[in-house]
Amino acid sequence: MFTVTTATANNIQTYSNNVRSTNASFTISSTGKATLSIEYNGISGVTKKAIINSKIQKKVGLIWVTVNDAKWEDISKTTNYYNSHSTQLSSKGNYRAYITYVISGNGGKNDEITKTIEKTYS
Repeated sequence: MFTVTTATANNIQTYSNNVRSTNASFTISSTGKATLSIEYNGISGVTKKAIINSKIQKKVGLIWVTVNDAKWEDISKTTNYYNSHSTQLSSKGNYRAYITYVISGNGGKNDEITKTIEKTYS
């Protein structure tokens, strides 16, 4: 007898060397203000540095194009970190936040984590 387990992307827990967790949220208000919040929770004595690159992109045809003034780089040398960025969208459509975390420390190889969150502004 055997058991079959089905996992979805939301239920997969990844293992990291230098960070406990990474989180991001992306909202678009009814007036088109896009807000991206980024966060990580490190491991005391292990997490040394994080470089977080984030951008908001609009879908144009089949490709994603970065919105003007919507690209940021955050650098932190703290165990835990939180920040948010905002921009005003100029038109309605399909948008996404694209975030990459590179977190280093003495827990092993750098953690490279990517998150994508899609939203529609209508």
